[in-house]
Parts: sequence; C-alpha cells; structure tokens
Amino acid sequence: MPHLDRYMDMKTDLDILLVATRLVEELGDDAVRLAKVKLVELIAANNLRAAAFWRDVLRVCEEQAGIKPADVLQPRPPASDQAKLAAH
Repeated sequence: MPHLDRYMDMKTDLDILLVATRLVEELGDDAVRLAKVKLVELIAANNLRAAAFWRDVLRVCEEQAGIKPADVLQPRPPASDQAKLAAH
C-alpha cells in the first residue's frame, strides 16, 4: 500500500500554487500583502498548520509577482522624510 503522506504533500503543494496564482491574478502586487496579513492573523490565533500553508502561499506570491521578500518588508520612511523627497 502506498504511503499516503506523500500524496497529501502533493495535494498541499498544488493547493499552495493554486491559491497563490489566483491571488496574483486577481490582486497583482497586493496578493503579497494579503497573504502576509493572513499569515500574521493565523500566527496570532496559534493556528500553526494554516500559518505554514499561508507562509508558502506568501513565498509563491512573491515569486510570481516578481517581488523580493526584502522589498515587501521594508518600512516606509516617516512622513517628514517623504515630504522632503517629494520637494526635490
């Protein structure tokens, strides 16, 4: 009898790819932001299995959108700095 865990992993991988692809198609670059919010919510709710799924969705969304993980996580400059940059 085949080992069922192997088939479950394949199904999960396909689910991750399906969800990430659909999010990027529908939301573009905002898909990364949505996946990140979902991940944070699930971690806060201590739902680690679902959080692992959304962590992988986030990674695939970043790849498909062509965004480096560091680009997403960079904080915005303070408003005063933005005003100075806009004045140039």
